[in-house]
Amino acid sequence: MAGTGGAGRLVKAWGSGVKDLPRNTTWLLSKALTPLEATKDAAGSATQSAGSGLVDIARHAGASVMDVLPVGDSIELRLQRARAAADEAQQAEEEAVREAEEAKAHSDEARHVAERCRAYVRDVEREQAQEVNDKVGEARREADARVERARASAQADADRMVQKAKAEADDRVAKAREEAEAAQSKAKQAMADATASLAEARRLADEATEATKAAAEEAHRQAAQLAANADREAKSADERVREAEQVRSRAAVQRKPNGPIHAKADLTEMTRTDLLNLATTEEVKGRSAMSKTELVTALKRSTGSKRR
Repeated sequence: MAGTGGAGRLVKAWGSGVKDLPRNTTWLLSKALTPLEATKDAAGSATQSAGSGLVDIARHAGASVMDVLPVGDSIELRLQRARAAADEAQQAEEEAVREAEEAKAHSDEARHVAERCRAYVRDVEREQAQEVNDKVGEARREADARVERARASAQADADRMVQKAKAEADDRVAKAREEAEAAQSKAKQAMADATASLAEARRLADEATEATKAAAEEAHRQAAQLAANADREAKSADERVREAEQVRSRAAVQRKPNGPIHAKADLTEMTRTDLLNLATTEEVKGRSAMSKTELVTALKRSTGSKRR
């Protein structure tokens, strides 16, 4: 300890001072130290816990020397200083012991606090882990309950929709069957009507065939008649053309180039047949339906337009 070292140094310094005393003083000091040995055990037992035995021995030795040896002020001062130093060393040692004890107490308290804190942390960790597990379990139970409720609700909705769909399907099937039966009856009636219509159509077709044959024969007969009439009309037309050519030839003799017909060949004096032939030559449209006067007017208009 620091106090013990200081006390040792103090005793060593005091011993070196004692060597400087006269021989009789040394002898008296040795005599004074003799009773000191008797009290050494008591002093050592009193200060053994603090480790300050040497300081007490020096203090008692100084007191014994002062009692048996009349010395000068230098010894007294040295002894006082030694006692003061010993006291200071004792106090420092005691203070150091107290500080060491307090430090040990603080260290023990810190160790206990650390152990308690670690135990507290472990307890908190266990509690929190248990709380987490409890919350997770509760959340799972709540989730399972929500899932079950959702499943039950969805299943109920699905059952209602299925029942509704089945009812609608049954209604549609019944309606479709009724419509099918009605359509089948209608088809049967339509088939009967079609059969009757087909029979009537066949009858009418037969009648039409007969009528067509008769009409074809009549048309063939009429075509033959028309051909004959056409031949006659063609011959008559050829004759009229020839007559028209003759009339035009006669009229051309009396007509100046690009001039009107002379009075000797006046259209009004010509017969309708001659006028018609002349109209044919002049290519007058609608001539066959015109009267004599209309033919004259048309011919004059035709010759007038040609002059222009």
